[in-house]
Amino acid sequence: MQPQPVRMRMPVGRAGIAVKAALLTLLVVLASVASLGASGGQSNGKATGAKETIGILLALSPSSRNVDQGQAAAFDVTISSSGGLSGPVTFYVTGLPSGTTAAWSPSSVVLSSGSSTKATLTLTTSPTTPAGKSDITVTVTSGTTKSNAAQAQLQVKEVKRSFGVSGSLQGPLAPGVSLPLDLKISNPENKNIAVTMLSASISKVVRTPAAVAAGLPCSSADYSVTQFTGTYPIDIKPGSTSLSALGLPQARWPRIAMLDTLQLQDGCKGATLELTFSGTGQAN
Repeated sequence: MQPQPVRMRMPVGRAGIAVKAALLTLLVVLASVASLGASGGQSNGKATGAKETIGILLALSPSSRNVDQGQAAAFDVTISSSGGLSGPVTFYVTGLPSGTTAAWSPSSVVLSSGSSTKATLTLTTSPTTPAGKSDITVTVTSGTTKSNAAQAQLQVKEVKRSFGVSGSLQGPLAPGVSLPLDLKISNPENKNIAVTMLSASISKVVRTPAAVAAGLPCSSADYSVTQFTGTYPIDIKPGSTSLSALGLPQARWPRIAMLDTLQLQDGCKGATLELTFSGTGQAN
């Protein structure tokens, strides 16, 4: 007999199950890696594909300024484009105290996409600007796009200066007569003074001895005072000057008139008027 090849058959039940389990585990691992890769790809795609909001970013520096009445304060303004915005911008300022003006340098700004530019905001007060703190708000627009509101504080300080005022009438008063009062103003400071709120009043009427002896009355009720009606402030340089020397029209000067009453006014004949003057002087 010729030898026959021996074929051995191994049971495949358990071995097959083991192979299938290994293949299944490999598939699960591959699926998990693929899922992680896909998830990572989607997340990165969203981050890189996000669009920046179109707008204008505004920054104001410093956050506060102190200034004397009549002086100016400057703020630095940084304007930045975001989201591809470009075009000219318009400036706005709100919250300014009365008598204060705003000026921009440069007066116009054009933004290009992704750029930043700077401008200077100068706030100029007047001698009559009220002292105190004011919260100012700055915004800019480009077309229909408006920036954020940038805020700062402006503190105006009252600066008073001493000065002297005197004056005398050019001639005697009589019932129904009105005379202008050419005020003389002296400035002892080494800088100009802005004078406002000038006022004249009759503090005393000094009768003649004869009128006093005769018991003839005369008082401030026999006179009237018209105050200065010119434009304020009046700029007074160091030294002494007068309303006439300043070229201010006489029609605007203060005036004193003696009233023409039905009562006997003989007591006012030769009487002397003592005048009191007041006003406000501030650094100019």
